[in-house]
Amino acid sequence: MSIDLSRPLVPAMGQHDPLDGFVTYSELQAAGKPLHVDLSPEIADMAGICRDGNRATDDPLGIGGLLFDAGRIAQLMGRGGSAHINLLSSVLDAALAGLAVFARAGSLRYPAEYRLAFRELGLAIGLAGVPGLAGRIRESPDIFGRGALERQAEALVDYVPLADAIIGFWMDDRNRETGAWTGNRDINTVMLATALAPGEFLAV
Repeated sequence: MSIDLSRPLVPAMGQHDPLDGFVTYSELQAAGKPLHVDLSPEIADMAGICRDGNRATDDPLGIGGLLFDAGRIAQLMGRGGSAHINLLSSVLDAALAGLAVFARAGSLRYPAEYRLAFRELGLAIGLAGVPGLAGRIRESPDIFGRGALERQAEALVDYVPLADAIIGFWMDDRNRETGAWTGNRDINTVMLATALAPGEFLAV
């Protein structure tokens, strides 16, 4: 939207925008309880849009976003929010499917000029939250159960080393001298900084 919210600047919706909207509204609703904020209509609106949506993607930034949203959903559930077990399971399924395809594609072996740092670093940020997500699910069977969610989260842990490979690659000064880096320097720099210290970003 424009700064004054009078018109849309982008006349399309991203694949995961409804999911992001649903989770963000849910966070705001939980944070606004003392102020009697009611975002139920907005939450229902986003839930309707993202219901039965195809969330699978092999784009590293998209996968990172799925992992980020999964972590937020789990944190909200752990704080007494609504139970979204089916949604969380579908998000984890999509992330696992995307990671399997991304890992097989071998794009992390490409030279820097054929890679987009901010997209890869988005995946690294999402992966940084996986150990905490897996631990939260494992340690709270009363909330998450003993079954599919725990298995999905543990399967995601196997992909966590990809984050170190991505960050290590872009920390190399030589890889930050290419046009692929300098052409997107601002967002690349912000994403690299967040990947190096993701704690505050990942916390609800």
